[in-house]
Amino acid sequence: MTDKGKQADTSETVGTNDDQSAFSAVMPVIADLLEVGTRAFALGNWEEAIENFGELSSITEQTFGSESQRYADCLVMYGRALLQHAIEQNALLAQKALADAATGNTAKEEDQDAAPSKANINFEGEPDFREVEGFDQTAADSGMEESSSSKGKQPDTGVVGNEEEVEEEEEQDDFAAAWDILDLARVIQEKESDSKTRLKYAETLMLLGDVSMESENFAQAVNDFNAALNVKLQYLDDDNRELAELYYKVALAHEYNNDTAKALDLMKDVQRILGNRLKNLEMSDKPEDKEDATSLKEVLEDVAAKVEEWKSPPKPVDLSAMTPEESAVAERAKLIFKQAMESGNIKDISNLVKPNKKRTEAEQADANGKSDAADVDSKRAKGNGKE
Repeated sequence: MTDKGKQADTSETVGTNDDQSAFSAVMPVIADLLEVGTRAFALGNWEEAIENFGELSSITEQTFGSESQRYADCLVMYGRALLQHAIEQNALLAQKALADAATGNTAKEEDQDAAPSKANINFEGEPDFREVEGFDQTAADSGMEESSSSKGKQPDTGVVGNEEEVEEEEEQDDFAAAWDILDLARVIQEKESDSKTRLKYAETLMLLGDVSMESENFAQAVNDFNAALNVKLQYLDDDNRELAELYYKVALAHEYNNDTAKALDLMKDVQRILGNRLKNLEMSDKPEDKEDATSLKEVLEDVAAKVEEWKSPPKPVDLSAMTPEESAVAERAKLIFKQAMESGNIKDISNLVKPNKKRTEAEQADANGKSDAADVDSKRAKGNGKE
């Protein structure tokens, strides 16, 4: 009903011949930006993906409206690209810190003060629950033209010869921007009740949880992953690997939030779902199902190993058993990560990537009549930990 209503509004907008011609002219541009952005994302070229999805989302909002599901799809694609870019930059900074520790290079005091306030965590090497990693959403968010323009002016900000500090600021800003953009998509998607949009809504909640995990806001990650799980439980079969993935994400968030008992309890659901899936695959005569069963057994082994890992806390490293050189490297690494955790001197460059202002104001106007929704959005903003 809602989509049909929006289509009627679009037909009114492009009712004249001139408007219809303009609408027809913009569709190839949208298709081209989507294709280039999707290809860049698949190749891990996050900056190119951000640029194309940003421009695409701006055009999509102007063409279909800031309340359209097409625009929400754009926000999700844009937010996803920002998140991946931030994760990659964070990993590069961590590698550089370790390399500096290993070579004995010490940063100047002013450079150390510019260390990130949180040692964001990369959650790699975890069990792969999905048979095929999906990437079928439609596009991204607006504002990248403004972002690209701002980034182009960085040399005029007075920061000379300190590329590492700029990289740290961009990484932090990408996490914050990814949260804002994905949350806007969430607000648009949660208004619809059809199953397709509800499942997209659950995927957006999962991405918000991923942002919170990378930002070490584990309590908020638990909330977002649980919300996504509650939605998917309504539409997916009990042996669906996506449910196992979500149960695992909730368990992982609890583990990092120092609630190992709850995490281990949730892992039982992960093993139950995967066990049901394996049983159904083994009963099938299809060759592809046999192959899936083999890979699923490996996933179950990974899950079992993770359970044992959580049951047995890691043993402390015995520094006395190290050589003097190894001990010195370990101490330097500890110092660097301590400074990264404790430092709060992060320059605010939130002007580099902004959520669409017009969309934010519209969301606020809608929230004025819905106090409950406003409370939820307020909690989410606080949960993101932005300053």
